[in-house]
Formats: sequence, structure tokens, C-alpha cells
Amino acid sequence: MPDATSPSPIDGIARRVASVWGIRSRRMSEDRGITGGQNSGPVLVHAAAAVDARGVIAPAAMVLDGGEILDLGSPQQIGPVAGGMVLDAREEVLLPGLVNAHCHLDLSGPGPVPPESSFSEWLDRVLALRGDSTPAAMAKAVEKGIELSLAGGTAFVGDIAGFPRRPQLDALRASNLGGTCFPEFFGLGDRQPATCSEMAAFLRDAGVKDQAVRCGLSPHAPYSCGPEVIRHAVAHEVPVAIHVAESLDEAQFLADGTGAFREKTERLGAWNDGVVIPGSHPVEYVLELLGSHPAALVHLNYIEPHHLPLLADSSATVVYCPRASAYFGHPSTGVHQYREMIEHGIPVALGTDSLLCLDTPDRISVLDEMRLLFQRDAVSSEQLIKMATHWGAQAIGEDPSLVDFSTGSIGGVMALKSDSGTPTLDEVLQSESIPRWIMPPQMFS
Repeated sequence: MPDATSPSPIDGIARRVASVWGIRSRRMSEDRGITGGQNSGPVLVHAAAAVDARGVIAPAAMVLDGGEILDLGSPQQIGPVAGGMVLDAREEVLLPGLVNAHCHLDLSGPGPVPPESSFSEWLDRVLALRGDSTPAAMAKAVEKGIELSLAGGTAFVGDIAGFPRRPQLDALRASNLGGTCFPEFFGLGDRQPATCSEMAAFLRDAGVKDQAVRCGLSPHAPYSCGPEVIRHAVAHEVPVAIHVAESLDEAQFLADGTGAFREKTERLGAWNDGVVIPGSHPVEYVLELLGSHPAALVHLNYIEPHHLPLLADSSATVVYCPRASAYFGHPSTGVHQYREMIEHGIPVALGTDSLLCLDTPDRISVLDEMRLLFQRDAVSSEQLIKMATHWGAQAIGEDPSLVDFSTGSIGGVMALKSDSGTPTLDEVLQSESIPRWIMPPQMFS
């Protein structure tokens, strides 16, 4: 399976992400806690195919030992493995564990629910749900979300942690998932200094880098966080995630300070005399505040063509949540421009958003986002696996090599059958098969 030989604009973004966030490979890093697995020796897996962001090997033979890939090639290239057991997956396709670049695991408790009549009313429901939850209930909801994520073939997450934040982070760090927890903060106008102090205190208490689940920051959105809050998040040089251009109400509020979100900020007591309306589009406003800092820009349901070169020139990774956008009816006219983004050299990762807006109560997985885009939009499986692995890792500040089949440590290896009996990734994406772990994610911390 050859590596890419020619650099692309997206490769340049990945290098900037690594340099700013200090991404360290877990391949040979003892301090990241990679250890051997439960097996007494290597395992040789024979599969119909092994597929990752770099290509396809079919048929495939993979040698695993603990949490590492020792070798990969055709069965003829690999041959027998002395002293190891053989696992037959010749009717299945092997995939690396996937990256859910945007989720809200603390909203997993109720399960899927019907949509509200407007996005603003939906936000009210989420606020009420969080307001009624105790820290113990939040932790339990995250634990449910972790279980459903593992059931869907997820190895890494970019999880948004609402208030009180710390129970969600602790639950993730006690799990087998890796990734980044993004504690969520709000603060407009005169409340910005207090929010900035709160962010700094949380990072000091939580620890930032030397954990399997590292801690980033999520200034919620440009309509709920002032410029000082977003700049302060950037100054900490940790992964940043922010909801951007999710709704037309957001665009209206940032343009002239009116509409449903103005009414909501006043009703919630968030409006104050210090609030300054930027008078610009959310994408332009946020990119100016971020500068060259990498960030996960989530949703981007409402952008204009002239925003594409701006995004391409930034260090941002877009995170698209297809099922969530469809659930809310976004965009209300036309189609999402994720394909145009990719054509402009903008990396686009996949996320699920919360279980509340999904149609799979038994799992939380970007595998189902891949299936939607494959079946609805005819996106190639080669493009989709890149969105669900390498670009997802980039969005959350993770090492992309942990979600491909290069030799060394791996976040997880799973196998999938197709409903048709033809073991290719295209057929898997046409099916509803559930992944089974060949090598499940291991507790990194």
C-alpha cells in the first residue's frame, strides 16, 4: 500500500497543524502508554481486503501483535507466521478504527428524538437537558456514548463537553477511546474576561498534552462567544473546535445583531452593553480571529463561494456532520458545499453531532455518515475513508498514522461484511453491516 508521493495543499495544512499543536506520534512513544495487547504472540489475519486512506490491498494478510501492526501485504508476500494464530476474515474488509471529529457524547442519555420546528427551539431543548443533568448523569451519558461509539467502529473522538465539563473529560480518559475533549465555553461582551479566566483554570486543572484524551477548547460559536474568548482559546495553543455558519439565524445575528439569536441572548441574560456585532459573515469573522492557528470548524452549512479560497488559505479543517445537517434541514436551499471545499484543497472530516439527531440508536459512528454520502451523493469510498480517518485525526489534533495501516501502533482494526456477500468497501457502504473489532482500541492512558 504505497504512501502518497506528491504533496498537496492539504498536506501543507497537516504540517501546520502538527507544528502548532505539537502532535507526537504514539508509534514509539512510551509516555503515551502504548503497550502490548492480550495475545501471547502475533496474529495473522487473512482478509478479502485491507482499506485505509492510502489505498487498498486485496486480498490482504495483516500481522498484529498487541496494539501494533507488524506487517501488511498480500497473503503471498506475508506467508505463514511462526508461533502465531491465524484469524480467518476472508469474507470481510479490514478498516482502521474511525475518527468521529465532532460529537456530543454527554447528550447520549435520551437517545434519538424528533426535531423541533426551528434550530433555535432545538438549542432550548439542549440547554434544558443539560440544565437538568447532574455531574453523575453527565458522566453516565458519556459512558453510554463511549459504548455506542465503540459499537460503531470508533477509535478516536473530538467530543464537546458542556457544563460542568470535568465529568465528561474524566469519563473519556477512563475509556478505551482516544482523541480530544473540547470543553465548551460561552461569553459575550462584558462577560468575556470571566470566561477567559475560566478556560485557563480548566486547562491548568485538566492537563493538556500528556494524556491519551488530550484537552482542547471549544468557544461554542461566534454568536455565543466574543472575539476575546476566541483569541484567548487560540493563545493556549491547544486544539480548538468551534461551531461556525451552522444556521441562517447565526449569520443574521453576526450581520446586524437581530433575529432569533438576539432574542435568545436577551432571554438567557447573555446580552449586555459590551456586546459588539462584527457586521460580517461567520466564516470571515472566525478566520480573522483564528489567524494561522489550526481549528476544527464544525458544520459550515451556510457559506458563499468566495469563502472557499479563504478556507483553503487557512489552517482550518472543516467538520461536516451529514446526518445532523439533514435532520435540521440544513442548508435550507441548495446543498452542502463539502465537495467544493475538497476540490479547493480544504480538508473535510466527518462528525456525527449528538445521538439526539441520529437514526442509529445502537451506535454512534461516522461509518453511517460515510454510507449516507456514498449512497446519496455518490462520493467515492476512497474519498470517504480519508474523511473518516486522516482528516478526522487532523481536525482533533491526533496522529493520522494511528488510523491507517502503516506498521506500528494502531488505534484499532475492524472487519465488516457486506449484505451482498461481495467483500469490498463499496459494497460495505451499500450495506447496514455492523463492524466487529479484530483489534479493539486499547486504553492509552
